Amino acid sequence: MDTQHYRHFLAVVEAGSMTAAAEFVHIAQPALSKQIRALEEYFGAKLIITRRGSKRIILTDAGEILYHKAKYICSLEDRTQNEIDELTNGDHGTLRFSLANSRATPFICRCLKPFHKLFPHVVFELYEGGLKEQHDQLLSGITEIGILSVPITHQNEFEVLFRRDEAVAAIFARDSRYLNAGEKTVGPEQLAEFPLCMSAGCYMHFKKMFRDLGLTPNILSVCTTRTSVMKWVEDDSVVGVVPLDPLEVMPSGLRSLPIRDVDFALSKTVVKVKGRSLSMIAKKFLEFYGQLDEARRGKAVRKKNRAE
Repeated sequence: MDTQHYRHFLAVVEAGSMTAAAEFVHIAQPALSKQIRALEEYFGAKLIITRRGSKRIILTDAGEILYHKAKYICSLEDRTQNEIDELTNGDHGTLRFSLANSRATPFICRCLKPFHKLFPHVVFELYEGGLKEQHDQLLSGITEIGILSVPITHQNEFEVLFRRDEAVAAIFARDSRYLNAGEKTVGPEQLAEFPLCMSAGCYMHFKKMFRDLGLTPNILSVCTTRTSVMKWVEDDSVVGVVPLDPLEVMPSGLRSLPIRDVDFALSKTVVKVKGRSLSMIAKKFLEFYGQLDEARRGKAVRKKNRAE
């Protein structure tokens, strides 16, 4: 089957109608409809349904399967072309990442900007989303590398390349009314007395922990990103709860305290699809990332030794 048929099928699904897809791919609608029928005949199953009186298409179960597989087939063809281009053009290529919400800014600053200086012709594509979106993007081949804030749920499908432990911290305004002078840590009992704003990655863990301790917290907001949590904290209306890298620097006007007696662990993981080869430029990036990670670990050890 010509991959162009798959690309046109993807266009129909993502545009939501034959008319919109035909305009997008610049072919006549009857020709596009003929290609979809050819796919249905080839696979022996109905792929899309158009309800009477509605221009919007509906995917059948078979269409859903083909949609995800076609995504991967087309991305594999694109990656193959990219890798061949890399061989002929040197250190070129496209790096595609699935990033947990709020990870993009620190990732760009700490990793992509210095990598760009070494490989100025590399193009970066960043897709931010929740865990399910990241899984789907990686498995369908839209992206090669995932940066996850929570543990992977389909461990048999993914390979963990790097894992970095993160601390759970309480975020206060610099001169917060909720912060006592000289305090260096805060416990769950204290947190339960504050109006709280939590990142989604922490919420389920803390909800269970508070319940186990018999505490009823005042949770004002749960946010998808840490950036949103910190916006809540800025005017001292809440105390934030987020995961933090040990070397992370707080924005001006905020300060963080470790949360003691936490009965769970959080980590950031870098993953790829198990058994799937990476592009040459992705391999170069991971080698670079490993060197950064090693340097970061050394810096964290030195910081801990100075504190002791």
